[in-house]
Amino acid sequence: MCEAKGVIWEIKDPIRVQGERRRAEITANLLKPQSGDLILDVGCGGGYQTSYMVRPATFIVGIDISKDGLKKAKRRIKNADFVHASSDKLPFRFEIFDKVTCLELLEHLSNPRKTLEEIESVMKEAGTLVVSVPYRERIVATRCIHCGKLTPLWGHLHSFDEQRLSSLLPRNLWTIRHIYAGTVLAAYPLFAFLPTRLWKIVDNFGRMLPAMKPSWFISQIRKGSGPNVRSN
Repeated sequence: MCEAKGVIWEIKDPIRVQGERRRAEITANLLKPQSGDLILDVGCGGGYQTSYMVRPATFIVGIDISKDGLKKAKRRIKNADFVHASSDKLPFRFEIFDKVTCLELLEHLSNPRKTLEEIESVMKEAGTLVVSVPYRERIVATRCIHCGKLTPLWGHLHSFDEQRLSSLLPRNLWTIRHIYAGTVLAAYPLFAFLPTRLWKIVDNFGRMLPAMKPSWFISQIRKGSGPNVRSN
């Protein structure tokens, strides 16, 4: 296992720490890394989410356009490979990966469909893809004091819900299930000690309260099988 797993690198905000940790744990549960798996993490950044996928005898590759992020990932995770590459031009051969993750990346891209097409091309038949994006986010732009141009906050160019994400999937990718998470209630550090299974119960309860919605959702997607969508 990666010695850095469970450590949120360079994040001080306890609410964000909670979100990053829960996203990583839910993703790992959906992905179910196994011995012999070849796994790709698209947009790996500094490698925090990647660290939750490390298992004995798995082979993991992370890609990102940030050379600084990749240096940090290489320093922290010794049993994975990291490649400087763009998500819309993946430098891998056709149908090589068993499982792929793409977490909190699509909302930043000018052409998220192209990235999903690239991912589909490197996934094996019956492979699994896990995607995480903000849920029904209101895109807000502010005017840059240096260049005067309108710039979206946090670099988020797109707002996603289930229909929007599904509309971008290549024909050979099918959504299996959606998981909604990240209510304000569940983000309280008070619930940080809970295992993810119990934390998700608190989070689901929060979704029933007035004016409270999940801040992100995760989709489990399969290549080459028909639609059978579940939500929770």
